[in-house]
Amino acid sequence: MATLEIRSLSVGYGPVRALRDISVDVPDGGITAVLGGNGAGKTTLLRAVSRTLGFHRGTGTGTIRFDGRPLEGLR
Repeated sequence: MATLEIRSLSVGYGPVRALRDISVDVPDGGITAVLGGNGAGKTTLLRAVSRTLGFHRGTGTGTIRFDGRPLEGLR
């Protein structure tokens, strides 16, 4: 099982779609790099995972799980 699972993540800022249908698995003990040019959505992805984006307050769709549990349930 992956420690971090992201499924069908889409996030937008008004009419601009920053992420569209992103799915990623990060295995336990794994190292994953997020690469891309300016405006590719790297920071948006990290903010969604760290919950600083407000993704779970309706700015996006998809699921993010850590250790098999939805991020919404983690404190």
